[in-house]
Amino acid sequence: MQKNYRVGIDVGTHSIGFAAIEVDDHDRPIHILSAMSLIHDSGLDPDSNKRALTRLAESGVARRTRRLYRRRRKRMVRLEKFLQHQGWETKPFEDYSDPYIPWNARVALVNGYIEDDQQRGEYLSIALRHIANHRGWRNPYWKTRSLYSPEGPSDAFETIRKDLEKRAGRPVPKDITVGQLITFARIGTDRIRGEAQNKKTGHNNPAILSARLHQLDHAREINEIAKVQKLDDDLRKHIIDLVFAAESPKGAQLGRVGKDPLQPGKDRALKATDAFQRYRIAALTGNLRIRGTQGNDRLTREQRQLIFDHLVNLPHTEEPSWLNIAEILGIDRGDLLGTATMTDDGERAGSKPPVHDTNRAILSSKVKPLVHWWKAANFDEQKAMLKSLSNAEVDDFDSPAGASVQAFFADLDEKQHDKLDSLHLPMGRAAYSEDTLVRLTERMLNNNQDLYEARLAEFNIAKDWTPPKPRIGEPVGNPAVDRVLKATARWLEAAHKEWGAPKSIIIEHVRDGFISEAKAREIDRDNNRRAQRNRELFGKMQSKLGIEGKPRSADLWRFQSVQRQNCCCAYCGDTITFQNCEMDHIVPRAGEGSTNTRDNLVAVCHRCNLAKKNIPFAVWAKNANIPGVSLKEALNRTRHWVEDTGMSSKDFQRFVSNVRARLKRTSVDEPLDNRSIESVAWMANELRSRVAQHFGEYGTKVGVYRGELTAEARNAAGIRRKLRFIDGTGKSRLDRRHHAVDAAVICFTQNYVAEVLAKRSSMRRAAQLNREPEQWREFTGSTDAHRAAWNAWVNKMHLLANLLQTALDEDRIVVTSNLRLRLGNGRAHEDTIGELKKIRVGDAISVTDIDRASTEALWCALTRDPDFDPKEGLPENPHRRIRIHGTWYDADDHIEVFPVGAGAIKVRGGYAELSRFHHARVYKITSGKKPTYAMLRVYTTDLTAYRNEDLFSVEIKPQTMSMRQAEPKLRKAIAEGQAEYLGWIVIDDELLIDTSSFNSGQIAEMQAEFGMVRRWRLDGFVSPSKLRLRPLQMSGEGLAPGASAGSRKIVDQPGWRPAVNKLLSAGNVTIIRRNSLGQVRLNSNAHLPTTWKVD
Repeated sequence: MQKNYRVGIDVGTHSIGFAAIEVDDHDRPIHILSAMSLIHDSGLDPDSNKRALTRLAESGVARRTRRLYRRRRKRMVRLEKFLQHQGWETKPFEDYSDPYIPWNARVALVNGYIEDDQQRGEYLSIALRHIANHRGWRNPYWKTRSLYSPEGPSDAFETIRKDLEKRAGRPVPKDITVGQLITFARIGTDRIRGEAQNKKTGHNNPAILSARLHQLDHAREINEIAKVQKLDDDLRKHIIDLVFAAESPKGAQLGRVGKDPLQPGKDRALKATDAFQRYRIAALTGNLRIRGTQGNDRLTREQRQLIFDHLVNLPHTEEPSWLNIAEILGIDRGDLLGTATMTDDGERAGSKPPVHDTNRAILSSKVKPLVHWWKAANFDEQKAMLKSLSNAEVDDFDSPAGASVQAFFADLDEKQHDKLDSLHLPMGRAAYSEDTLVRLTERMLNNNQDLYEARLAEFNIAKDWTPPKPRIGEPVGNPAVDRVLKATARWLEAAHKEWGAPKSIIIEHVRDGFISEAKAREIDRDNNRRAQRNRELFGKMQSKLGIEGKPRSADLWRFQSVQRQNCCCAYCGDTITFQNCEMDHIVPRAGEGSTNTRDNLVAVCHRCNLAKKNIPFAVWAKNANIPGVSLKEALNRTRHWVEDTGMSSKDFQRFVSNVRARLKRTSVDEPLDNRSIESVAWMANELRSRVAQHFGEYGTKVGVYRGELTAEARNAAGIRRKLRFIDGTGKSRLDRRHHAVDAAVICFTQNYVAEVLAKRSSMRRAAQLNREPEQWREFTGSTDAHRAAWNAWVNKMHLLANLLQTALDEDRIVVTSNLRLRLGNGRAHEDTIGELKKIRVGDAISVTDIDRASTEALWCALTRDPDFDPKEGLPENPHRRIRIHGTWYDADDHIEVFPVGAGAIKVRGGYAELSRFHHARVYKITSGKKPTYAMLRVYTTDLTAYRNEDLFSVEIKPQTMSMRQAEPKLRKAIAEGQAEYLGWIVIDDELLIDTSSFNSGQIAEMQAEFGMVRRWRLDGFVSPSKLRLRPLQMSGEGLAPGASAGSRKIVDQPGWRPAVNKLLSAGNVTIIRRNSLGQVRLNSNAHLPTTWKVD
């Protein structure tokens, strides 16, 4: 059903607010179609939250580890088949009584020829398999054939040999093999690998192999063995090929590379290529304009080529700046326009001009051989190097250029290869192929055309053609961003399907909304450090100046400026103090508002501020007759400024440089408009482009604004004072519904309104800095059109506030999270491997130990023994025999059980505790006088065999760890058929609970403070009989310092932990499941999760 509505989306780091507001013919809000706060994990792995590691990164480590072991297994299988084909016995090492048989065999094979064919073959099999398992490091650019005739030992081997000489107190021959090297140590006493701490002394015992051996060291040993044992040369080479076989994962993604939309037969180019770097500079400089008397003029062909050459060849030791570009063009920086214009393929220069990032990254690399090679290499060799450094491309070492690259890498040692891994080249792919990029660049430079004109002329396309954008939800590879893209795509597509295309979509995001959690935390730490420094400065101000009350940041800026300037007026040099100084904008802004950045504000005396008025300093200083006022003297004073506390020397020098640039300016800053508050974040604009493309045919207007817009709008419209949240009126961080409210507020932001909001913000800050009356509150626009739009917007906000308050009161604003139902969800078990407990088969075995059986087959064998008693377990029986997987175990044999009561799994000869439940099943037990409730927590590992089936309905057998960890009453009821399976629950499920009967303890204390809480979020299965719940609509970060202890424990840590039986018996519980729009889902033809009630 088509409706007339507007959409607002508020993007945070761990949340997204969505709002769809229906409007009438006069664009006034009349109904809230959807208002929802979606809480997400920002892509973090649940087990690595403290380190801010993402699921993508952790799964990548796991995937590469699995691939490593898989390839190793395949390599060892191939080797064993070869050894068996040779007639050499391949008995497992564990079957030998001598634990050092591999080392002894390696020594014996080198020390002399073994006459007995069978023993020689067995020793060769042992030695080669041992070497293959511990083969060491090899330069990945060395082919296996380079090991046929290795020149000499590695530096690591020499280090080990010399260390061993010192410890043994006798010389160790230089031509010794790795196996012989071990004989110089105390076998059985000294550790062969890895340091270990002596428990008595506390000192570390160094290992014999104290450095990482190289494959050439082991290849030397194999060559020596082949020589002593008289192996055929072809056989020797074949053995080396098998032992040291390696595969490269590079180029695995090559088949998934996108195609050039202008030349569909060609792949999109890497952004690290020279073609893209030059194209980007040419395209962005094509947007530059010079302010003239008759309008804005385009750069001439000569000017553009001059700028292009400067930016392409800018030394990596110099930082690019638009000021330098203006100086090259011979104009004032204020007359250079178009520096922030974005091209339609998503490229934007921003605060600095574009440069050749690839050249700069390589020339500033710590790998000095790479720097020297790059400078001497030709174009083809550099191109081959970039292909080799990219994991997305396959190496081509057959060409002359590729051979040069291979030779370079072959000369690098291990440390230089490690440094090479830290080289960060531009990531991603361009919109076009290299051929297209080269042609467009030449066309733009030769014909002095911008990108749009060059594309039309070169490829003869339609005038309205733009590069196709990915679908809204297509991942970009950043987990935090991908969460936003997927959620936004789902919600918008559902809204489109439900109500048709909206009139407008306004997206607002906080600074951290489109960056990774790790980067967001880094920014947060910097902000906290800055806040701490500011608090210290505030304290210094108050003690030094005798200021009472709470100082504002404007006071701090003024105090810092006076201190920085040595208590001298920045313009004339006269003495000033905190009390009599005035803050002045070096370069004023045309129209209303000011540029309120630190580098545009200086402390001056009243006389200079009064005389300068509203013109740039450089213009005023030319004709000023005040002693000491001149551009030269003002610039000279900045050289004596005192470095700000907490600011690094580099940052301070950059700050002073920016101030000096502002002092030289002769033109005013551009006037504020709606663009002043628009987002400049690349990902924000990418999202806007995707959304605009999706709704392009419907005429939907799409805008993206920075986070401060919402705060300005809330304050300006008075909504902050009108809406009552859980903790009262005003901005609430406790009530998670504020994300949806913010989204609703920005629904009605249009260009004129955004422009007025930007100007009001600037005027407010300027008034605070200048200690002027707050006249900005009266500003509603500079033209009649602006004022009319503002007044209409304010009226809409009043109507919207009433709708929002009603929705808050009626609990119609949804807080929800996506449910993770797939089998894989983080790690299956803990990392620590423990030792298993061993029990004799014939001994008495308790029920506890039986339930801790290390395998399901063992549990079945023990419980099916004729002597088994469900309460007592197994009595002692010297004649007991059990069969496991076809193998019989007698009474004197040992079986393995877990030594802990927690769920565990047998791993690599030990055990690890299980860490992840996939879901819990809720049962009603009908065997007693009255029904009771219990839950069965289902471990992920118990579902792996059913990954292609319905995970919530498959049978959980008695021998599974899930069933063994369940409450005894539930196990018994299920076995007797007296347990009814009601439904399942997962983490982040929404539970609607009547908590009126829970009137004691922490829950009562919390509800006395905040009122009855009905909506809860499932946060964990803490024990077989208890859940962990948290108030769905509350966030722990928003709790006031004075909140009660009970409220803090329930909302923050550790949460509410009710018993399952009591909760389900007295809570009248309903498990709420919602669709993408936040609507309750009662049924689903697509078998999606539906709402159900505990009866």
